[in-house]
Amino acid sequence: MGNVTGCIERERQALLHFKHGLVDDFGLLFSWGDDNRDCCQWRGVQRSNQSGHIIMLHLPAPPNEEYDEYGIYQSLRGDISPSLLELEHLTHLDLSCNDFEGRHIPPFLGSLSRMQYLNLSQANLAQTVPTQLGNHSNLLSLDLSDNYLNFGNLEWLSRLSSFKTP
Repeated sequence: MGNVTGCIERERQALLHFKHGLVDDFGLLFSWGDDNRDCCQWRGVQRSNQSGHIIMLHLPAPPNEEYDEYGIYQSLRGDISPSLLELEHLTHLDLSCNDFEGRHIPPFLGSLSRMQYLNLSQANLAQTVPTQLGNHSNLLSLDLSDNYLNFGNLEWLSRLSSFKTP
């Protein structure tokens, strides 16, 4: 199969639904919309050139240069939408340094079976880490640091068969 151009419409709609669950005070997702129909040109979105499927959402919050000395970021806020489940080929998800306002890590993230890299560090997440994250048999890197999390029973970590430790 040759190189694929454009976006798979189902995945484009999933990204738009994901965006609608967020509060974007800084216009970080300005490129995400109907004016630019190719979602692979949107900020933080990468697709496979072979299949055309979205494989990466890289949306860490950039530092707010005005307040850089205080560690304040231009963050997205709101909900992590289950519409991400439509991105069945997603291998990389980085939502670090955003502000999810003390919400929990959604258990559905454990259903993204191709996930290799998951970074939710410094994202103002709270409550118990869902054991469903142990479903990621392909996960190589997991960063949940600097949140307000209760890790509870860590037995689920043993199911991360591809996980690499430093």
